[in-house]
Amino acid sequence: MIKKTLTVARRFNTYQRERFPIIILSISLLPAILSSAVVVSTHPTILGGVTALLASVAYLLHIRVIDEHRDFEHDNLHHANRPVQINTISKHELQMVDMVAVFLLIAITVMAGMRAVIVMAIMLLYSYFAGKEFFVGEKIRRHFFVYNGVNLVQMLLMQIFVYSIFLDSFQFSLIVGIHFLFTTVGTIVIEFIRKLKVPGDDGTGKDTYTWYFGFNKSLIIYSVFVLLNAVLFFWLSTLISSHVTGMLVLSLCLLGYAYFGVILHRTKKTHRTSQIMQLSFLSMYGILNIAIYFLITNQ
Repeated sequence: MIKKTLTVARRFNTYQRERFPIIILSISLLPAILSSAVVVSTHPTILGGVTALLASVAYLLHIRVIDEHRDFEHDNLHHANRPVQINTISKHELQMVDMVAVFLLIAITVMAGMRAVIVMAIMLLYSYFAGKEFFVGEKIRRHFFVYNGVNLVQMLLMQIFVYSIFLDSFQFSLIVGIHFLFTTVGTIVIEFIRKLKVPGDDGTGKDTYTWYFGFNKSLIIYSVFVLLNAVLFFWLSTLISSHVTGMLVLSLCLLGYAYFGVILHRTKKTHRTSQIMQLSFLSMYGILNIAIYFLITNQ
């Protein structure tokens, strides 16, 4: 049993480096969790932050495993070099990892309180239906944008879940609403950029935005969402801080930084510039979330 567990752990470690980089993912999640905490709570705790981070990673791993099972036949045809396809790890071994992730998610959430438990139950129920393709199979998969939209809901539920961990009481305000829109747009950008490929790299699966929009139009759409993210941050900052000029300068500087990544990728069209463009937005989004955290905590 111990030997088998160690084998699965080694194989999963190899798998996660390509398909689910835990450290990078955790670092990316942390700023949004910090800003979410101070938006809904006057006294967020370190324990709450750790709980939200661990539970979020566990939930995202659960979704990733579901995706691997749901997309197995599609990936066999169109992405033959992915870890499951080349037997870096088997579907059964991933299922074992998923059981641990779900157990961890439930155990952590129970300690976080009843509100978090209710949201978690909705998250797991929705992920079950998403894994079954809502029992319509290829009918929904053939509609690329609908398919991605209904799966994106899982990320929005996770944002509500993070709020529920820190929430002092049932309340809604303009600040919370704008923050939710800000994180929603950030999530859309991150999901969009994952499926924005270098010309010639779309493959045959018809599962990228560049397949449907083309490279240049995809960059334009991406740029509009990045701008919207910066605008929402600036709007939110005017509601929580008197440092309007400073926040405007910060927004414009980070927007320019993100757009530099777009221009560079538009010019070079390489895997390296694609990574630079992704990093430029993740940096922008992370800094804006941290700025929200400090603006509220220093009031």
